[in-house]
Amino acid sequence: MQKLIFILLTFFSVINSNAQQQFVFTNYLLNQNYYNPAFAGSEKVHTASLGYRNQWVGFEGAPVTLQANFYGSYNNMRKHGYGISIMSDRSGLMQNTNFHLNYAYHINLTDSIRMGFGIRPGYIQYNIKLYDAQLADPIDDVLTGNILSTNALDLNAGLYIYSNKFFFSASMRHMMGKAISFTGFNYGLAKHYTMIGGYNFKIPKKKIVIQPSFLFQYVSPAPIQMSFMLKTTYNNKYWAGLTMRTQDAVGIAAGISLWGRLSIGYAFDYSLGDVRSYNSGTHELMISFITTKTKPTLDEEDEDLNNGIFEENNNKKTE
Repeated sequence: MQKLIFILLTFFSVINSNAQQQFVFTNYLLNQNYYNPAFAGSEKVHTASLGYRNQWVGFEGAPVTLQANFYGSYNNMRKHGYGISIMSDRSGLMQNTNFHLNYAYHINLTDSIRMGFGIRPGYIQYNIKLYDAQLADPIDDVLTGNILSTNALDLNAGLYIYSNKFFFSASMRHMMGKAISFTGFNYGLAKHYTMIGGYNFKIPKKKIVIQPSFLFQYVSPAPIQMSFMLKTTYNNKYWAGLTMRTQDAVGIAAGISLWGRLSIGYAFDYSLGDVRSYNSGTHELMISFITTKTKPTLDEEDEDLNNGIFEENNNKKTE
């Protein structure tokens, strides 16, 4: 009986720890739909994506995260946005599975600046698979074949302001928290506050965009965590960046866009904390595909024409 009580206490303490520190992404710019539901519908396309994150490679029982997303807007008009996401995170004996729906509404603030509001209701399930435990006593009947499980209802909301030059978002996750009592674990969901911002410095003649950005995260009682990225994109096709997460890790990120529809992004970070001695880093992969093809805007056609004329003039000078 004492052993069973110990297991239950361990189960709920692990869940509480997991609720305090949610998913972490090195390449947060490729995961804005996770951090803020208002991001859905901000682009004129529908996008499907798959993601994989293997944290602290070489560390037994280290977190592994899988995700699948689909989001867009009605008739690609960037007014009524919607989406669906499924995420699963395995860390040791603990597994966390999320399912969320998404709705966002976007309006014009000026001719070039837009704003979106979004909500994301969902369901979260937590499991501990005791049959995977390494036992000192292999014939212990208490642990044999058991799965401890609990669940929670979830609600996230956010604000997203953006243009071709900059973007800023603010969101709150796990808004319900203790307000829902009939589920197994809503009382353990702490409110998460997130802000993301960035600015695009364009060098048209070089076909280069330099984009500094930041991610701010806070959940009580953990300290504030900041992430920074300096990203450079060439010809709207190739990109690379340097990342840093305060008191946690530094890393690199890179990606490529193929045929204007398929994008592949990779990130690697190396821990700065005490755990760095026990692992060889974290790998993160995101593959996304634009399921709708849109015609270029007049501004994009003018930019392509100007770039073509510029290249032609340069070629004539070198001949």
